[in-house]
Amino acid sequence: MQINSGIAEIKRIENPNTEYIESELNKIGITPLRWAIVKISKDFFTINYAYDKITEDECV
Repeated sequence: MQINSGIAEIKRIENPNTEYIESELNKIGITPLRWAIVKISKDFFTINYAYDKITEDECV
């Protein structure tokens, strides 16, 4: 198991909730272990997320 992190921008909505944030991350192929909104602009939320990256050794 290898834990990686990244940053994503998703469209800002009026009342964000957990389901919205996680569904938007899933759309870009990320199943987060944890996430946080780290910046809010007029049009976007900037999300910092962590996810489990399966390594080749684990697939054997």
